[in-house]
Amino acid sequence: MRRTAAVFLGLCFALVVQAGGTLQEGRQALLRGNYGEAKEIFEALLKEGKTRAAAAIGLSKAQEAVGAYEQAEKVVADALKDLPRSADLHARLAELHYLRGVWDKAESAAQKALDLNEEHFAARWVLGQVLRDRGNLDKADEEFRWFIRTFTRRENEDRPITDPDELLIVGLAGCERARYHNLSDQYEFILIDVWGEAVKKDKHFWPAEFEAGRLYQEKYNRAAAHRALERALAINPRAAEALAAKGVAALQRFETKDAEHFAEQALKVNPRLTEALRLRADMHLFAGDAAAALKDLAAAQAVNPREETTLARVASCFLLQKKQAEFTALVQEVEKHNSKPAIFYTELADSLENRKHFLDAEKYFVRAMDLQPKLPWAQNGLGLLYMRLGEEDKARKVLENAFEIDNYNVQVSNTLKVLDHLQKYDTLKTEHFLLRFDPKNDKILANFLGKYLEDIYAELAEKFDYRPKRPILIEVFNKHEMFSGRVVALPDLHTIGACTGRMVAMVSPRDTSKIIGKPFNWNRVMRHELVHIFNLEQTKFQIPHWFTEGLAVTLEGTSTPQRWKYILAQKMQEDDLLNLDTILLGFIRPRTPDQWDQAYLQSQLYVEYLSKTHGDKAVGRLLAAYADGLDTDQAIEKVCEVKKAEFEKGYRKFLQERVEKGPKKVAQKALSLKALQEAHAKNPEDADICGQLADRYFSTGNRKDAKKLAEEALKLKRHQPLAAYVKARLLNDSGDSDLALELLEAAAREPDCDDTKLLKFLGNIQFENKKFSQAAETLERCRKLDPDDPSWLRQLAKIYDQAGETQKLVSILKDEAALDPDDLSLRKKLVQNLKGNHAEVEKYARQGLEIDVLDPVCQEAILEALEAQNKEKELQEMKKLLEK
Repeated sequence: MRRTAAVFLGLCFALVVQAGGTLQEGRQALLRGNYGEAKEIFEALLKEGKTRAAAAIGLSKAQEAVGAYEQAEKVVADALKDLPRSADLHARLAELHYLRGVWDKAESAAQKALDLNEEHFAARWVLGQVLRDRGNLDKADEEFRWFIRTFTRRENEDRPITDPDELLIVGLAGCERARYHNLSDQYEFILIDVWGEAVKKDKHFWPAEFEAGRLYQEKYNRAAAHRALERALAINPRAAEALAAKGVAALQRFETKDAEHFAEQALKVNPRLTEALRLRADMHLFAGDAAAALKDLAAAQAVNPREETTLARVASCFLLQKKQAEFTALVQEVEKHNSKPAIFYTELADSLENRKHFLDAEKYFVRAMDLQPKLPWAQNGLGLLYMRLGEEDKARKVLENAFEIDNYNVQVSNTLKVLDHLQKYDTLKTEHFLLRFDPKNDKILANFLGKYLEDIYAELAEKFDYRPKRPILIEVFNKHEMFSGRVVALPDLHTIGACTGRMVAMVSPRDTSKIIGKPFNWNRVMRHELVHIFNLEQTKFQIPHWFTEGLAVTLEGTSTPQRWKYILAQKMQEDDLLNLDTILLGFIRPRTPDQWDQAYLQSQLYVEYLSKTHGDKAVGRLLAAYADGLDTDQAIEKVCEVKKAEFEKGYRKFLQERVEKGPKKVAQKALSLKALQEAHAKNPEDADICGQLADRYFSTGNRKDAKKLAEEALKLKRHQPLAAYVKARLLNDSGDSDLALELLEAAAREPDCDDTKLLKFLGNIQFENKKFSQAAETLERCRKLDPDDPSWLRQLAKIYDQAGETQKLVSILKDEAALDPDDLSLRKKLVQNLKGNHAEVEKYARQGLEIDVLDPVCQEAILEALEAQNKEKELQEMKKLLEK
């Protein structure tokens, strides 16, 4: 959303030569982000009468760029003492007063400039913004209209505006007019013929590229916004405003690490930039830390106490902290200064929606619409909120009106396309669900979902002792792009299912797009998302993220991924566990790729610990505590009758016990190449270090040094496992597999050999040489050494399949299937190898249909198995689902 915009550079300086540099050189240094150099040039020029006004303005710009606002104002004020009739200086002082939220002074200074020069662009722009921010919209519109008339008149008089700074303001005023009068066609003209022309006049004029990027960002045209902001930063890598805008874009994509990086980069240039302070506050709010957000917002308020985009976030924090008196006082203060604070209410609603305070968000979106019905932002937000809540008829009505106001907004356009797409879908009504699906693509899947959803509903209703108050909307999309458009109104959401609040969207497992890759277990996805539906409504959307995710993972009905066990052991070893104060950051701002998985795992284990220690009913009592508005500290103390610190202490002990029962072989933190080289140089007789260094050289492609060190290690210790592994790899790659096999078998015969890397390679060579029994023996040995590594299962399945050992193959396939709920091929192999065991065939065929309902092998197998078991009722039900 757009609100304030400053004129970045003010004046096109005349070329005045001085010993320390010219005005033009100072301007170019400013445009390129060399603020220190620009400051020095302008300070030297400030001493000369001819250049004093322009130098004062340039110096104030350099100071503004790094947050030295008071110094910037003083420079201009001092210059005005000597040059009281300089319209440029009065206009510049007006800009600085407006930047600080001192509207009376800004208005006065702007008027003085206009009294001296009625066509002063910067002064009139400030005046228009002040009028707009006070709620005097008609007068503000007249000021903005002046720019359009002047631009047209100058074009007609064949003396077009060529000053880049003036063209920048014309574009900004044009955007204001376009928003207020619903003139969407004007945006393209502004982008190309106004701001594009400004860049043609001065190729270093990054502010035009920046404003283009912000306009595209406002309309959610991410690709075009990215390109424009990149062009701005290519000219000026220290443009703090552009860096902050990049951070906003990253946060919109939930790329929180990038958002944090850009915020810090912007604040490094200008530690008082309000856009960057708000961005950092938004990240704190995203993480649920209103107190930290308020600190950044206080810093932004210190710069400009009137900026509604800041005040809206402060108001949101007050509501989140249940500080009603402070909230009311702030609203009264805002309304005292602005009779129509639609921006304030729109930003407030948006912030509350992000924290799942949907009813409050709806109220403030409506309030904003009532105040300024011509502006599209509140209508856009309200329409998208209704989509989240599954109220699509309401959403369409609001969004169609919003699109008439502004047809340049990509999110609105995409959402209307999704709604049009859904009109082609059928709706299956069950007792508790409305299921929408593509009848050409997912008719059979819809049959299954209708049954499964009601079964899941009954289970969760009993589990949580709660029943949602209205039918639950479920939408299955035949294309991922439409699914993504339904969830975030943009095409690049990298997931397959989502709960948006009161509805669940899922992409069809039959979609063949690259994002999907292969079919997935739709039953698992639906179970997960329906848990969120129950939890969110039951707690009035106040459940913490860790708790609902922990419950959702627990109730998926599948085993914990093996990799998670290693992550937990590793994090315990490194003393890097999350706790209830930090776990949300693991979801939204993970420091490492593993931390996201760690957050899900620890959430699941919090739920397990809660139930194990405080009883199964503790889950329901904790949900009720959150529904009553308690925070986590209060809720834990009420339900568990212990302080949170004591709860955390018990949880950590529970994790320690879990780790002791988990993977016995947790990888130590690998030494760096440099550390290994130093260790080897210090003690060249250490065979194990020598072997590790040989392995590291081999893995990085340095085969010459790998061979040399492997041979050295084997001289020091005849069967050093890593050295034997490296030498065997080199021998095998050169075609001497017999020698490689001999070397590996000799090393493996050592009684203390427990190196799974060596044993795995030995098993692979044995398999390639059709020594199936030896290969199986070797890999079973690996499995005993590291039972939580699933890679042994895949290789053993190949071996037993080739060897024709069906019983052992089935055992391995069952273990594999238990670890991977999304693998259809495993279940088909089980069905084919379990002939005669009808109950088992039924089980795995059913699991296969939960991945692909149209798979003919699983369809045929389950019908035969049910018939063979004389399960006539189930057989007829299955035939009905399959429409056979």
